[in-house]
Amino acid sequence: MQLRGSWVPLLGFGLMSLAAVPVARYAYNFGAHGRNVLSYPAFAYAELKGLCVAHIPGAPCDAHEFDGAVLRFVAWGIWFAVLPLVWLAFARWYRHRGEIRGILPRRGSWLWAMGVTFALVVAAFLALFFSRGQPGNATFIENAYACPWYLVGVGLLVLGLLERRWITAMAGLCHAALLSAYLAASWGTGWLPWAYPADPGWTDGPQFKALLLTAVLLVAGFAEWRSGRPRRAPHTTALITTTT
Repeated sequence: MQLRGSWVPLLGFGLMSLAAVPVARYAYNFGAHGRNVLSYPAFAYAELKGLCVAHIPGAPCDAHEFDGAVLRFVAWGIWFAVLPLVWLAFARWYRHRGEIRGILPRRGSWLWAMGVTFALVVAAFLALFFSRGQPGNATFIENAYACPWYLVGVGLLVLGLLERRWITAMAGLCHAALLSAYLAASWGTGWLPWAYPADPGWTDGPQFKALLLTAVLLVAGFAEWRSGRPRRAPHTTALITTTT
């Protein structure tokens, strides 16, 4: 099945990723307010209930410790609902596009693409787990650092393999790998996951990291759009001139 329409989800998710840049600290789980998957709902519950926790026995608690936790939970958790719904919309569009062209999806192709993707994900996790110099790898693989944007990278990898569109497949792979590198990196790293800048600036913050992830999708989307455009018929003006 090669419908040459993978540029649509690439550009679509790229624009969604661009819209998430202002809240990238929470949308991508890059923030320092927990990152652990349990922290967002736990802190939101604490704010709703007005809990006050004393971290040192006998010391007064901070009544404003959990202020804004509900908004952070929404900015992080809403993407778990939005991104699957957008994938369903793209799937329906793909099916409609295929039916118009007389192309129906085959179960064998889907199973092959999903099997290859699963093997690549398992291999990447094993490589991350056994790599040295990253003390947070075990916690990362235990899904303590949950990020909904893996749905984009993994989904694009499946789509690229299914359509034999290697630009799409590489974009999905690069997106998931870059996201994993940022989430697995320890605190204090900049836009390069292995670098610790002495004077961190805006380029080392979550917004810039989100812009890099957005650029992967948009550049690949424009490349797919350009490659999928029908070629123009050869210009015949010179031929007519020479014959006359």
